[in-house]
Amino acid sequence: MNAEKRTFLSQEAKMQKQALHKISIWRNAAVSVSTLGIAMLYAGAAGADKNLFLCIPGVTIMAAGLICGLVLNLGLKNGRRNVEKIITVLEGGKDE
Repeated sequence: MNAEKRTFLSQEAKMQKQALHKISIWRNAAVSVSTLGIAMLYAGAAGADKNLFLCIPGVTIMAAGLICGLVLNLGLKNGRRNVEKIITVLEGGKDE
């Protein structure tokens, strides 16, 4: 592998690691939003009088946060696998 390709792959791995860090922050935010949805659902469903004005948005917010968190988690998993492949190529394990 020539030096130019090695430099390119090294920079690509660095940029992908930074992107994975940002995606991790967004995943944590999605989980927090889902938790807020659970709190709204609980506030609407608990107690003597049930409040649908909190239950319905609570379920919606919880589901949206959960789906976003799962998609972002899948992106993190695939991104980490991609960075590992780049590092393997850089270390000389495989040459493309």
